[in-house]
Amino acid sequence: MIALGINEDLFDSGVALCDGPKVLFASNEERYTRAKNEGGFPYQALASLFKTTGVRPQDIERVCVAGFMTPPLPVRLVPGAHNWLFNARRSHKESFLRGLLDDVTFYTPISHTSDRSLMRSVVKPLLGHVARRMFAKELRNKPFRFVDHHYAHAASAWHLSGFEEALCITSDGMGDGLSLTVSTCAPFSRTGRPERSTRYPEEVGATPWGGMERLWTASSRDSFGLFFQVLTEALGFLSCRDEGKLTGLAANGDHRRVTEPDPFHMEDGRLVYNGPAFGQRGVRWAKEHYAARYSREDLSAWGQYLLEVHTVEIARHWLQKTGLKQLVLSGGVFANVKLNQRLHELDEVESLFVCPNMGDGGLGHGAICAEHLNPPERVRDVFWGESYSDGEIEPVLQRAGVSYEPCPNGEERVAELLAEGKIVARFQGRMEWGPRALGNRSILVRTTDREVVNRLNGLLKRSDFMPFAPAILDEDVAEYCEHWEAGRHAAQFMTVCFDCTERMRRDHPAVVHTDGTARAQLVEAQSNPGFHRILTEFKRRCGNSVVMNTSFNIHEEPIVRTPEEGVASFMTAGLDYLSIGGFLARGRS
Repeated sequence: MIALGINEDLFDSGVALCDGPKVLFASNEERYTRAKNEGGFPYQALASLFKTTGVRPQDIERVCVAGFMTPPLPVRLVPGAHNWLFNARRSHKESFLRGLLDDVTFYTPISHTSDRSLMRSVVKPLLGHVARRMFAKELRNKPFRFVDHHYAHAASAWHLSGFEEALCITSDGMGDGLSLTVSTCAPFSRTGRPERSTRYPEEVGATPWGGMERLWTASSRDSFGLFFQVLTEALGFLSCRDEGKLTGLAANGDHRRVTEPDPFHMEDGRLVYNGPAFGQRGVRWAKEHYAARYSREDLSAWGQYLLEVHTVEIARHWLQKTGLKQLVLSGGVFANVKLNQRLHELDEVESLFVCPNMGDGGLGHGAICAEHLNPPERVRDVFWGESYSDGEIEPVLQRAGVSYEPCPNGEERVAELLAEGKIVARFQGRMEWGPRALGNRSILVRTTDREVVNRLNGLLKRSDFMPFAPAILDEDVAEYCEHWEAGRHAAQFMTVCFDCTERMRRDHPAVVHTDGTARAQLVEAQSNPGFHRILTEFKRRCGNSVVMNTSFNIHEEPIVRTPEEGVASFMTAGLDYLSIGGFLARGRS
């Protein structure tokens, strides 16, 4: 069955197309509009889906849509409202519009409904009629299926993990009234399920969905993700985009220097939040009571500490209660690679997997997985976007006026340039799905000189406190990383951290963070043969397979998608070389 998956959330909307369990295409709207985390209906991504795959709208057998109340029905009714709301939320400035939006979002029932609420029961029958208005006429008569926001998160992670049975935790700001869920995942109904916990009672009336059965939830009013958003904005960054900067800063701070009370606690088995208000009100309060009293490093360390302590407690409890040893994670909170490290290092975890597109950008794929009940299959790669032929690439190089030459042995030449200390951008094959560049839209450089970090930060206009990540041959992981076993598969998609070995800290300072960790990407030959050949050849020349891999884009822009964007970013940044298709372009320096 050919199924189309859609996420039209306020942030990071996207599409996916599957033929049974096989993913034919998946991408997000930000790559087309060039506005990071673009929300709204993914018109351009959908158009590219049909163009790239050759699948026609009439070939689609089912449309799977993520979210009942996220986005709210009024927003779906007025498509232009997506841009209006997106821009309001992205503004650094306080405004009446922003305050009104926050009040509607956080303090009215529309964002806090449960699956048994009257409001949702009224909305559900209308969703299909409203959603069909956004599609071409060939799709309007197809069966439409709507999937709960957090079930979509969970389904994508579980089905890509390959685990037959697993415990799944989803955590984000908010979606369909919830901010966190814990579920069991199994192809068949589990027998001998544990007794209800008195500390973490199961959600009464929860409905199994696609082999997933919820054990416990946290309300959108008690959200780790929303609290992190408040801290992010209080420190002058943008929420729903810059939360990772707090994780980077946290390594330079000490949470013990923050003497504020913990805003989260457990009460009768429920997670309860008593911190500052969410949205603009909360940001104003947090600036006065948090940011004015503590350094941004210490405050970031405190927020990171709270997130880790509470999430680890919840995970450990349910792992022990269910006896499951495989853990899968999804939702925007699990973009936090330090949190994921704490989880994969738990004694209770044998294997951990994080959805490669863990934020709302993965919901379209998740909606298909939740609806179609395909068995879990270990994902090999997520190169699911567009690719371009040399015939499409060469005219772009010619128009840009860059110096280039055919390069039939591209991987060997790239390895040679890296060994010489050159910065090489790589634009090859299909584009990655998700927020991490995994070698096909990447900037590469060797890691033995920390000065390269300062150079890259200047060229790409990036924050100097954010760490860069290494790519390493999967077979060499033990030489450079510690406690890697449970996170090995997840690390192929750059979703976890590892403690670094002494050799890594000594020989590769450019990719070791202040706290002695690295967000390593482990590269297998079968998942990306070309990138694997580069690292193999680099190792032959230099004696190690460690290369810095950062996303191919200028800071605050999405990862490049087209040859035009790749060449423009290459020239703007002033990089040394660009390996693009069958060509090698030389920078002006």
